[in-house]
Amino acid sequence: MYRHPGKRPVYLNLFAFRFPLNAILSILHRITGVGLLLFLLTGLVWLNLWVLFPEQRADTLQALTHPLGQLIWFFAAVSLWFHWLAGVRHLMMEHDAFQWQSQPQKGRQSGLLLLALFAVGAVVVFAGVWL
Repeated sequence: MYRHPGKRPVYLNLFAFRFPLNAILSILHRITGVGLLLFLLTGLVWLNLWVLFPEQRADTLQALTHPLGQLIWFFAAVSLWFHWLAGVRHLMMEHDAFQWQSQPQKGRQSGLLLLALFAVGAVVVFAGVWL
């Protein structure tokens, strides 16, 4: 039987790790990509209902103006905004624009810039959807 050497942890606790900002942004980029796929499928189902059942168009429009529908639109737009910003940042880092990849401090600054632009865009989307 295998004997575990030392006092290393037996299981992997992901909450014990301190991920750098670039890793967190990369993980969020993947999560928003999956979310966008789900929002796309939801939108295609809604569009299918819109086209195939024209007598129920008022109901489908009412579902979009319902608070739950507005919440879906908000998360879809915010996910698209973050995914686009992170994708542009990934491309710029891949081509070492502004030495973001070769100088770690500039890479962190680009991540903070991404978060600042995301916050501004999220406020604009919030105002557009809810106000």
